Amino acid sequence: MKLFDDKRSYRPDEIAERIEVHISTVYRMINDIDNPLPAFRIKRQLRVNGADANRYFEKQKVNPLEE
Repeated sequence: MKLFDDKRSYRPDEIAERIEVHISTVYRMINDIDNPLPAFRIKRQLRVNGADANRYFEKQKVNPLEE
């Protein structure tokens, strides 16, 4: 199931709202050295491509029964 539209980009606050976390959590994901959420700037505004966000969150999935 895709959380984001592959054909648009999202502001960090939009991502935070969609995945129900604080915006600072999204900034931490973007700035993570080992596994960053891909982001880019357009006219000084930070954006995340929807397709990149979907791939990132798909890789983060875990099976709670295996944890």
